[in-house]
Amino acid sequence: MTTFGRTVCALVVAFAADAGPRRPSLKQFGAQPQAQSGQPGPSTPGSPAVPGQPAARGAGPGAPPQTSGPPSPRGPAGPAQGTGQFPVPVSRFGRFDLDVPLAQLAKLTELKACAEALTAPAGHAECALPPNDDKLGRVQLAWEDTKPLGELIALRLLYDPAMAPPLTDVEWLLTRGWGPPMLEQLRRERDQKIFTLQWEDPEHRTTLEAAGPFGQGSRVVALVIERKPKPLPGDLASLRPRPFPGLRVRSVRRVEWDGQPHAVLWGTSLSAAQEVLGETGTAWGQQRSYVGIFRLDAATDKHPKRWRPLWERVSGEDEDDPQRVLRVDTRDVTSDGSPDVEVQLSCTGCGNTASEVLVKTVRAGKLVDLLARKDLYRAQVDLLAGKVRIREPDGEDGTTVTTYDYDRGKGAFVLAREERVAGPVAAPPDPSQ
Repeated sequence: MTTFGRTVCALVVAFAADAGPRRPSLKQFGAQPQAQSGQPGPSTPGSPAVPGQPAARGAGPGAPPQTSGPPSPRGPAGPAQGTGQFPVPVSRFGRFDLDVPLAQLAKLTELKACAEALTAPAGHAECALPPNDDKLGRVQLAWEDTKPLGELIALRLLYDPAMAPPLTDVEWLLTRGWGPPMLEQLRRERDQKIFTLQWEDPEHRTTLEAAGPFGQGSRVVALVIERKPKPLPGDLASLRPRPFPGLRVRSVRRVEWDGQPHAVLWGTSLSAAQEVLGETGTAWGQQRSYVGIFRLDAATDKHPKRWRPLWERVSGEDEDDPQRVLRVDTRDVTSDGSPDVEVQLSCTGCGNTASEVLVKTVRAGKLVDLLARKDLYRAQVDLLAGKVRIREPDGEDGTTVTTYDYDRGKGAFVLAREERVAGPVAAPPDPSQ
């Protein structure tokens, strides 16, 4: 038999292993999923099925979870064309919802172990979950400071390997709430087959991951709910920096210097789904970050109104010690009534501490460096009114505190004092822990 023939036979066996008990999809039966022998059908009319809810009373052993009622009628193609509306939001699975405020999610008793990490303005965390009917073992979260109290950008719900349900059961359940998947993929990794099913709405993307040996049924590994990138508002939509392929804009702020519009843009090469994996993901050590300060030039006879870059910084590329942008903020540090830009960078293994800090502003249309400190060691940087304080650990029982004061005559921060104090530096919580 040829190599091509053996490959085709292997894929046929893989599909056959998962096709046996496969539930009917909404694409085949239209509005209602049809109940099969041994499968619970909708019991009483009510609200649509909520993916991830535990099984109702009366469900037999091994049966997929029941819900309070059937989904709203839909045609074979799922939601109405162009609306992207589903009976159940794609952002919600059981008790987890990507659109719930971070502070509210942190109050869940299941996430008590991550309570300290969730207080950071941005980061990622992994929490073990107590045993529950949904058979989830752990949850990974990633959030950003795009909103005052933080905004979740991704949730990765990992099933307990010993209790993971069959792919067919979870797919049937999700199809009731979200309609048929928009994407179905199968790939082979050595002796394993990997299934990927994906649902989308205008703001969210949910991916179901399942795996299993060839010739056997597949079981669910994880469910990833991520926030899709939002289009930039107003004239910021014409900002199109391309420092590297796959740039995801984390934040963009519009500021004014000397009455002229400017913008500060921060982006990363990591998608929201890669961000939630943190240091355990293969993309984390290869990530690249970008920060740019732009000026909006008025239209002339030769060109329309356009954004012109004043300063750009790409990290993680051609660096002996790769760095990532840890934080970007715009506020008046010098107390002169104009905003300043703070950029903190960190090495890939330094957690939530800084290895470099930059403070910049714009005066008379030109970029001005207010402070630049490199080669910091796991530093915590505090920006106060007219001061920048940098605290670095010095051994096991000491901290070096360096303070810079703003000198109006020089128009920059100058060294005021450096002292060593007893006790370790009070570092911010590390979201990777």
